[in-house]
Amino acid sequence: MADYDSSLPIRTENAGDVDIFLSDSVTPSQKLKVNADGSIDTNTTLPAGTKVEITDGTDDLDINADGSINAVVTATDLDIRDLDFAQDSVDVSGSTNVGVVATDLDIRDLDAAQDSVSAHLKDEDGNAYSSSNPLPVEFFESQAESFDYSTGTAIAKNATHTHTYAAPANFKLKDVYVSGSGKMRAELRIDGNVVAVGFNSTANPQVSWRFQKGLNASSVNVAVVIENLDNQAQNLYSTIVGIS
Repeated sequence: MADYDSSLPIRTENAGDVDIFLSDSVTPSQKLKVNADGSIDTNTTLPAGTKVEITDGTDDLDINADGSINAVVTATDLDIRDLDFAQDSVDVSGSTNVGVVATDLDIRDLDAAQDSVSAHLKDEDGNAYSSSNPLPVEFFESQAESFDYSTGTAIAKNATHTHTYAAPANFKLKDVYVSGSGKMRAELRIDGNVVAVGFNSTANPQVSWRFQKGLNASSVNVAVVIENLDNQAQNLYSTIVGIS
C-alpha cells in the first residue's frame, strides 16, 4: 500500500476482536483503566493542605471550626407536638432581653369560687399591715364645717350663761368646748333635751364633748348652759362645732 500516505482501515470479523486503549501521549504505557462494571478508574491525589469547596455556583457550603456543617434551618408554624409541663421548657436567651408588654390583658372573667386578688399594703418600714400593725385611717368630712362661739362676761356666782345656736338643716354636732377660769357646771341640750353634763376643776378647767360620727341636730336649737360654781364672778366661754 505504498501508493497511500494514510492509516489503513481496521476490519474485524467479530465484535471485540480489537481493544482500543487511551494512553498518555508522553508515556504510552500509562493507559486509562476501565473497571469491570464499565466505570473509569480514576486515581486523583491532591497535594497536602488542598481545600475542596462545594458550591452551587453562588453560595459555598460553610464548614464550622469543629468540622460540623453550618446549616440554617427555616421553619414556619413549626409544630412538633403539644408542650408538656412535666418534660418541656422554653428558653429564650441571647444578647437582647425579651420583654412582653400587654395592655388590658384579659384571660377570662374572674370567678369568686376559684379566683382571688390580693393587694399587700406595707408601712414605711416595709412591714405588712395586720391586726397588730393596723393601717392608720383618717376621716375627712366632705361637708362644710361650722363654728359658733359665745362669751359670757362676768357671770355672777351661781348664775348661768346660755349659748344657743340655731342649727340649719342636716346639721350634725361634732364638738362642744366649754371653759372658764373658775369652777363651773355645763349642760349640752339638743332641742331642749339635756344630752350631756360636765364639770371642770382647777387642774382641768375645760369641759369638752366629741361625737365621732356626729350627733344629729337638724333644724333644732343646740344650747350650752353654763353655771358659775365659783365663789366670785367669772367669764365663761363656749364653742359649738358641726357640719351641714
